[in-house]
Amino acid sequence: MHAQTSTASKPSTAPSPSADLQAHAERIADPSNAITINGIMLTAARAPRQNEVFTADALSFLSSLHREFGSRIAALDPTQLQPERNFAPSPAGQQERALEAEASWKALVDKHLAPSDCAFATPRRLTRSEDRIFSQGQPLSAGLVDFGLHIHRCARRLVAAKRAPFISLLGLESEEELEIWQEMFARAEELIGLPAGTIRAITFSSADDDGGGAILVEKRPG
Repeated sequence: MHAQTSTASKPSTAPSPSADLQAHAERIADPSNAITINGIMLTAARAPRQNEVFTADALSFLSSLHREFGSRIAALDPTQLQPERNFAPSPAGQQERALEAEASWKALVDKHLAPSDCAFATPRRLTRSEDRIFSQGQPLSAGLVDFGLHIHRCARRLVAAKRAPFISLLGLESEEELEIWQEMFARAEELIGLPAGTIRAITFSSADDDGGGAILVEKRPG
């Protein structure tokens, strides 16, 4: 006579959606995600095809601009151009912030991957930090990053089509800020071999100034 045996059903070991979310957030926040190329450290979780945007040449270009203009940009508003915390201290907040950071990084990459014949670009403010891109421990200016990636990827193509790249400068707050932009335009032209004066700036006057509207900035550094 054989004894009967029975086995209790084991609880499922499949991870719950919340556990999957937490694990994914931890992977995003993992410092080992960071990579350094040509003096630039990218700390965000890698997005699909980001290597097509952040090429070695593009990162070298950003590094040169940051090295030459970073300290002057930081001096515009020392309280703003500081690295921000990407993740909140609580587990739930950390997950949410990590996923938001991942989506934001992917959007940045996708923006520069998207084919576009538009000659106009609107970078973020110079005094805003891009706290996922560092050089020597300091975050790069978000405006510098936006400008640099756009010019490096698009300027030669626009010039070949007999068009000029236009940079919309929103929210300028000082002559010094405008001068930095103009000098950065001139240096970018030198670095990638564009004729002097190729990159043009557009700013916007208020309604109190001649009715408001777009103004083509003609002044260039001597």
